[in-house]
Amino acid sequence: MLELTDRLLPLLRRGERVAVATAIDVIGSSPQALGSSMVVAPDGTVIGSVSGGCVEAAALEGCRRLLDGGSPSAERFGFGDAEAALAGLACGGELDVLLHMLDGACVVAELEASAAGGTALLALVTAGPVELIGAMVAGGAGAGLPGEADEHALRALGLDLGAVRRAVVAASRTGMVEVECEGVLRLFVEVGRAQPVFAIVGATDLGRELAAAAAAIGYRVVVCDPRPVFGTAARVPAAESVTVDAPHRWLAGLPLDERCAVALLTHDEDLDPLALAVALDGPAGFVGALGSRSTAARRTDRLRALGVTEGRIGRLRSPMGLDLGGSSAAETALSILAEVLLVRTRATGAPLVDRSGPIHAARIP
Repeated sequence: MLELTDRLLPLLRRGERVAVATAIDVIGSSPQALGSSMVVAPDGTVIGSVSGGCVEAAALEGCRRLLDGGSPSAERFGFGDAEAALAGLACGGELDVLLHMLDGACVVAELEASAAGGTALLALVTAGPVELIGAMVAGGAGAGLPGEADEHALRALGLDLGAVRRAVVAASRTGMVEVECEGVLRLFVEVGRAQPVFAIVGATDLGRELAAAAAAIGYRVVVCDPRPVFGTAARVPAAESVTVDAPHRWLAGLPLDERCAVALLTHDEDLDPLALAVALDGPAGFVGALGSRSTAARRTDRLRALGVTEGRIGRLRSPMGLDLGGSSAAETALSILAEVLLVRTRATGAPLVDRSGPIHAARIP
């Protein structure tokens, strides 16, 4: 649900109760990540997608039943299901979908935290007493606010809301959590973390294209250029910020983690090695630099002269990008972003036609 925050919040702030179909488990192949959701508003407006098209009609019908007063439920769609002919996953897998209602101050608070770029934790009860199916538990800003799971029903299982919340908070990623109790209580936890940063050094034409492509897939793009005439927001409109500064000083102050990427696009013999030394010493999962093989070799020599270890230098992706055959700024940006995704997901990068097995394994965002 968290990827729909910007469209969900206006509805919930107006006090509207919306029906939601959320993908809580995948067996085999699915085109969407776990947690993907379709939301149906009271006026019939549909937001989002639960399966990329395969089971949308059945999920929509289930949401309409909820809006008409039906009860929350977990449904399975795909091969082996009695409704496979109508709602089967064309990609060959099976999809467990929780149909539930969404409202309450606890949900609004978590979505607002997500919208502000912070961490959000929302859990849905998927198995347990019937009165708890579809109930919410908030693990962050919404904890303790109206709309959470019923304490009386939890006490019947020998639990209190605090114990369940602790299990939700302990979840490190989106997925299923089971809480030990006198019975069964299973929750699907969706973890929303702050957007990862994509740091670009060089407000060039390529920087403009790369910023737009990275922002489109969920990165928070920031750009630095030491040249005042180039370091302007107008040159890179997709960037959250454009800074004029020495790149190494700028990089040292960024809140980077292992999900983040650094791409150096400039050709400054003096400043580039300093920037790369800082980036390679940090936690960013991808550090790459544009340039020819001879440029890459000179940079490597400069990095050694700066005392950067061979292990750190081995992290540098330079020349940067995959061999896709393109040459324009947009094509080069696609090549770079493809390598960033390859490093992030640890996928093979091989053509799907040459592979066997599920095309999309169940993915964790």
